[in-house]
Amino acid sequence: MKAAALFLVTHGSSDRRSWLALQNLVTVARSQSDLYISGGCLEGQELSLSQQLERFATEVLQVGISEIAILPLFLLEGVHVSNDIPEQVAIAESNLQTTVPDLLPNKLIFRTMAHLGKASQIPSLLLHHFEKYTEQSNLEKQGRILMAHGSRRAGANQVVEELAKQSQAIAAYWGVEPKIETQIENLISQGTNKVTVLPYFLTEGGITEAIANKLKPYSDRIQIQQLPVPLSNVQIVDLALKFAV
Repeated sequence: MKAAALFLVTHGSSDRRSWLALQNLVTVARSQSDLYISGGCLEGQELSLSQQLERFATEVLQVGISEIAILPLFLLEGVHVSNDIPEQVAIAESNLQTTVPDLLPNKLIFRTMAHLGKASQIPSLLLHHFEKYTEQSNLEKQGRILMAHGSRRAGANQVVEELAKQSQAIAAYWGVEPKIETQIENLISQGTNKVTVLPYFLTEGGITEAIANKLKPYSDRIQIQQLPVPLSNVQIVDLALKFAV
């Protein structure tokens, strides 16, 4: 009998690729661990996250598991991590106490862990990802941009600024200034002849495609390259399982 369960939480989207990406992560995680593992999305699903969690909890309770570790697969701490996920977990806990009391000889424990972006390995993984695509000649004329979603909350983007600094890059944001266009123009004005852009997102999708479209107009002025998202499924799972134990 498995001793514990792990529930992965992603943002989710109406784009079906987000759900398929989560299912791929769950499959990889199951192949790497003896934990009872599933996952759910905050958005884009017919069931709310609390309902997805309740369904999973009912399954694991029936095989004798009474603790579920919940891991938010988010790179940055925003409203979803600080408010929405805890709220959905609390709803699931409350509902389970009334809907399946016969399966609760002891109180079911939900343990919500720190979000994935808190992993201590993230800075070195980002730097290594940049280095893989860096030409060793004319290093002084190459620029790096770490591109994140960004937040209007005071101080919320400081983590991205620090990660960019550790990666010898500058930060740009999708939703707030400085945006990618601003930072590219800054680098061009400094004499940079090549720019490498790393989208700091968990998976490829609509936003990474939109970033690529924003870079196209610069191709006749500067050598510009958009990198794939920094974490592979195997790396995400490896970090997730380290959180869970």
